[in-house]
Amino acid sequence: MLRSVPSFLTFSRSISAKLLLKDYVFPEIRKDDCEQVKYISGWGPGGQKVNTAQNAVMLKHKPTGITVKVHESRLLPDNIDIAFERIKMAVDQHINGENCYQSQLQKLQKEIEAKRNQQRKRKRLLKKELQDADNHDNISNDSEKM
Repeated sequence: MLRSVPSFLTFSRSISAKLLLKDYVFPEIRKDDCEQVKYISGWGPGGQKVNTAQNAVMLKHKPTGITVKVHESRLLPDNIDIAFERIKMAVDQHINGENCYQSQLQKLQKEIEAKRNQQRKRKRLLKKELQDADNHDNISNDSEKM
């Protein structure tokens, strides 16, 4: 005789760490503070076309002196947007240190993973207890039939 598995063993709700940090306020970075040092030739796989096209960008944040090189996309405007995003993250880490977005995100991800591991362990133990109880019931039913 098989027992049904309780619903709390199969249902779980996950909350992402990024969702918990959605209200995080980044330091304001104005376009005037960033100097587009230059557009540079690309690099990496792709041969001559990549090496000759000037679609990579190098940005410098004047107040902090942080410099970022980006060549993620084939399009220059996309690379500029990505560079500003990376400058924003780098300036946040420079200003806030341990309390920056990346540090908080990593801490939350570790906490969530630890919590999920505990839940998985608890579920495994409960499933094992249910299986042991079923085996015990089957053994006792078989011995009564004899």
